[in-house]
Amino acid sequence: MMRNMELQRRIEMGFQISKAYIFLTLNEVALAVFLVLVESLASSGISTLIIVVYEHVLATIVLSLLSFFFEKNKRPPITFKILCYAFLMGLLQVTLCQMLMTMGLSYISSTYESIALNMVPTITFVLALIFNQEKLRFRSINGQAKIWGLGISFGGALALVLWKGPVVVKAMLSISFETTSNGVLGWIMTIVGVLATSFWNILVRHVIQIYPAELSLTAMMSFFGTIQTAIVAAFVAKSSAWELQWDGGLILITLLLGGIVVTGLSYYVMTWSIGIKGPVFTASFNPLLVLFSFLLNTFVLGSSAHLGSIVGAVLVIVGLYLLLWAKANDVEKTEIDVEDSIASPFIQP
Repeated sequence: MMRNMELQRRIEMGFQISKAYIFLTLNEVALAVFLVLVESLASSGISTLIIVVYEHVLATIVLSLLSFFFEKNKRPPITFKILCYAFLMGLLQVTLCQMLMTMGLSYISSTYESIALNMVPTITFVLALIFNQEKLRFRSINGQAKIWGLGISFGGALALVLWKGPVVVKAMLSISFETTSNGVLGWIMTIVGVLATSFWNILVRHVIQIYPAELSLTAMMSFFGTIQTAIVAAFVAKSSAWELQWDGGLILITLLLGGIVVTGLSYYVMTWSIGIKGPVFTASFNPLLVLFSFLLNTFVLGSSAHLGSIVGAVLVIVGLYLLLWAKANDVEKTEIDVEDSIASPFIQP
């Protein structure tokens, strides 16, 4: 009996320690699948802008219900300042990031967007240094690990596309990932989206300290983002684009995955992770998107796997491990410093 209780306690402790890693990894898996689905819908002529509006309507409903039941008694009062922050968060993450990047899939492939998203950890790291949310000691082991981790992950992401090498796994299907003639417009949308989500990572860390109710904050952000994207769609999209065809169920699957998982629960997971782990830790999982996109394209869609893709995937994992190792050491050092401060006789209650 005692052994079973001890085993259960260790399992619970292990889950508490690793749940941020698990949830953020699953988040990248869901996003990789979603990007491929949206790219497929865009190639068939369906408006990706309307997809964004509908999925955020669903996400707002899901997040509002969750926040009502789980944060009903601990939700701080909603002030005008918090509403302004939620509006700005919705503008950055929903309108400027997800809307533009989803629309960009009409012009460039999900593979290239995955590569662009690997700039998010580097940009977030620089912004975190500027806003004093991250410390970097160049001569320390942790500082070197962070720099090398970011560099190796970024280099591996580039190798996945820029360096092909010999074919290791032959293609079973004929799939093209070339950009269209409007590829420049797609890249502009993607770059704006990358910058917007990087700033969003920094803003969330600040707001969550003022309003520590992740579900409620995420629901408000999704609500404002839905209104913003709906207004844009009303002026840009044709009236006929609002009527989606449900043939084959692919649109329904995409909306459910995007609204409930990628948009709804994903926003909450990222907001929660930034609150407890910081923006750099959360953004450092972005390179996994390229890895999962590569695995999805190779083993599910049947495209060719080149040596450069395999080497790049390995570099992504190594770089991510270095960065997470450095962040874990930072957390341990912070906990030791806090314990020393609490035990010190110079700290008065």
